[in-house]
Amino acid sequence: MITDINSYRHKQKLTRINELVKELMAIRAEISELRLEECQLRSTIKELARELDQ
Repeated sequence: MITDINSYRHKQKLTRINELVKELMAIRAEISELRLEECQLRSTIKELARELDQ
């Protein structure tokens, strides 16, 4: 009985870890997309600032 409970708890913990890893990977992907968007916006701002100086 105790072994069954421990196995169940262990399985629950592994399931939770897997969920957290998936969430982490999704967040990392979102961060990468935001960094790319930031670079594009910075480039656009620099270009517009150059146009104002001309």
